[in-house]
Amino acid sequence: MSQSHTFSELVLAQRARLASSKGKGKVNVDSKTLTIADVVAVARHLSKVVAINECSNIIKDQLARGEVIYGVNTGFGGSADQRSNAVNTLQQRLFTLLMAGITSTGNTDLNVSVGTTTMPESWVRASMLVRLNSLAAGASGVRIQITNRLSDLLNHDIVPLVPIRGSISASGDLGPLSYIGGVVQGKKYAAAFVGTRGKDRTLVRADVALKRAKLPQLNVEAKEGLAIVNGTAVSAGVAALAAYECTNLAILAQVLTAMTVEALSGTDESFDPFIASIRPHPGQIDSARILFRFLSGSQIVNSDKYLAHGTLRQDRYSVRTASQWIGPVLEDFQLAYTQISTELNSVTDNPLIDRKNGKILHGGNFQAKAVTSAVEKLRQGLQSMGRMLFSQCTELINPATNRGLPPNLVADDPATSFLFKGTDIMVAALTSELGFLANPVGTHVQTAEMGNQGINSLALISARYTLKAVDTFSQLAAAHLVAVCQAVDLRVRSKASDPTSVVQPNASPSLGLAAKKVYDFVRGELKVPFITEALVSGDAETGSDKIVSPSVGHYTTIVYDAIRSGSYTTWQ
Repeated sequence: MSQSHTFSELVLAQRARLASSKGKGKVNVDSKTLTIADVVAVARHLSKVVAINECSNIIKDQLARGEVIYGVNTGFGGSADQRSNAVNTLQQRLFTLLMAGITSTGNTDLNVSVGTTTMPESWVRASMLVRLNSLAAGASGVRIQITNRLSDLLNHDIVPLVPIRGSISASGDLGPLSYIGGVVQGKKYAAAFVGTRGKDRTLVRADVALKRAKLPQLNVEAKEGLAIVNGTAVSAGVAALAAYECTNLAILAQVLTAMTVEALSGTDESFDPFIASIRPHPGQIDSARILFRFLSGSQIVNSDKYLAHGTLRQDRYSVRTASQWIGPVLEDFQLAYTQISTELNSVTDNPLIDRKNGKILHGGNFQAKAVTSAVEKLRQGLQSMGRMLFSQCTELINPATNRGLPPNLVADDPATSFLFKGTDIMVAALTSELGFLANPVGTHVQTAEMGNQGINSLALISARYTLKAVDTFSQLAAAHLVAVCQAVDLRVRSKASDPTSVVQPNASPSLGLAAKKVYDFVRGELKVPFITEALVSGDAETGSDKIVSPSVGHYTTIVYDAIRSGSYTTWQ
């Protein structure tokens, strides 16, 4: 993907690339051009892969000359002082020594972990794709049969069962990749999911999985076992999925901010281009431009410069300084996006083969600190945006700050109705959780493996917690979105000549560019209505014993599901 100049351009380019990859139904793997959108297409939308491979015979040539090559004719890690001529046996032993993770069986949904101990299938597919892309560069010393096998597994949707924990992401993601390597070979000690999704998906032994797909068993040779397990593919793959989510959520946060300005009868003056032009941080400029445009056409923003005594002349910080608050997050997200994109197209095992100069070089490209750096910026950015949305949402619900809206955003008698008080409490809980998740993971390094791995990145652990933060932020955004749709309806109803006559207000004609689209999506496509006590009383006929009577939480769940599935991006 070509370098985007602004965050919003990056998001648009990402969405175009994803649409293209999904539309073609395939992703080319050439070790140079893999994008985050490509990872999402393969991991979540099951796009096929076409690999363009490079290979090398240098390993065999140098072994014949008697050279010592780490992990090929030596022991592993802190045992590298051991020597052996049983090079193929060493590669087999590598898998069995690393398969120390805990696995369980249960739910096999594409994006849901099997219980609490194994990775979602989407994570594993992302990892396989990234490992394939790295090996295809020809600097790892594997035969074309190995890269072809990874392609075959992806294209047949054979997904290894991989433990979610146990990697410190220092000599790469050794443990998780060993489980993938077991399935690559069709070993009986490994297992994989096979079959049609949503129909006959099941977990079988790896040899059975290959047999069903009419793929032969495959034994790794010199260096190939090490090349499979010694890399950052799992960290980078999971990080790519997190980056995709975070960039979309950053746009959603700005949509919600624009809607909050309207619901509070705020002003677009705070986002006037002049303000950002004389404090020219790129993120602030981009966010101010987006917010100013999102508010264009609104009939309920306040343009009155001659306000009555006792009325705030300017909006509170949660909306007035939104572009200054969001801007640095966008810049961090862009840097994180670049770091992860670079990692996707990197060779990250050891030793490496310099084919041009005929050298085998021992180094440390498996140290995934760049990934840790990226995902911790993403997670901390979610916390920052979440704290902003929390302030906005609570200001909407609180009659002391919502500029004339009913307390708790009720449509009925505020003495007996308190509809959004539960939301007020819930967003506080979610914001606190985001704050906890924002703590850095990379500061908790432990020395591992006979003292050999004295520093290690913990990138996969950090990426996992970033996706947990994505989910928490999505719940917060869903609660805010339901509340702000209620608030704009109440604002528009308050301006009617007889507000009490408006049973189901329609704010859409009065809203700005962004708010109109999201409001119509929520009210129209998602069927989330203006909420009254009569609607959530529990007395309405549902038509089925299995359908739960609606509540504020019920409607928030509908919006949350739309955010997590990605369908909400259709209105952005």
